[in-house]
Amino acid sequence: MAKRHGPVYWQKHLDACKQNDLTQKDYCAQHGLSTKSFYRWLRKEKDAATAAKSSLTLVPVSVVGSATTGNLIRLRTPGGWRIELPVGSAPWLPDLLRHLP
Repeated sequence: MAKRHGPVYWQKHLDACKQNDLTQKDYCAQHGLSTKSFYRWLRKEKDAATAAKSSLTLVPVSVVGSATTGNLIRLRTPGGWRIELPVGSAPWLPDLLRHLP
């Protein structure tokens, strides 16, 4: 029966392969790795990165002064982006915020 290796083992090989000039297939051949297993762990790594990017992160907010000015809602972040919306837009605001990078 083939020896099973865990995430630490495969992460070391995935990282080393990225730093190498060999193709992934040649890297596997040189290190005696199963290409099928290598690609499975590579897919797991990519899926985890995609999930991390798409997950919603809640952050604390504070209201300075009035949250609305006239008929506008103004949102500003420490990162520098700013959104101004009519007050009636509030129902779809959470959906908009979910889609921001």
